[in-house]
Amino acid sequence: MIDTLTLSKARNEVARLNRELSELHLEEERCKLKRTRLEGDKARAQALMDMGELTQRLAQIPADPATPSFHIERVAGAKLVVLDKPPALATSAERRKLKPDGLPSMSTMIVTALQASGKAQRPVEIADYVRKRWGPTLATTVINGRLGTWQKLES
Repeated sequence: MIDTLTLSKARNEVARLNRELSELHLEEERCKLKRTRLEGDKARAQALMDMGELTQRLAQIPADPATPSFHIERVAGAKLVVLDKPPALATSAERRKLKPDGLPSMSTMIVTALQASGKAQRPVEIADYVRKRWGPTLATTVINGRLGTWQKLES
């Protein structure tokens, strides 16, 4: 049988070990919190470095009118990348002309062809009339495409 003195010493040892385990658990929790804070600080510093490197790379790229430009604004303490307005689109004079001056629209050509014949015509006959009057280079598919659009609208 175990005497009371030995039992008392054993109880004291268990209490001491429980205190050490409790302190160790608290230290582990403090380390977890410190690790989380350090990881957050590292992420913020990395984001700052990434933004700085991106800004440097973008500054080295030669300016191209087709490439959108940007600037960095500070809003509520945070930096935001804001796209600038795109350059104005080409004016109508700079655009590529699809048809020569003086040539009526395809719709006008088709209506004129139908009025000239005085009766309903097949698309091939309309295309032949348009080519004879306004130019042999007009493609039948362009004329028939417009006629097909009209047929869909009438349905």
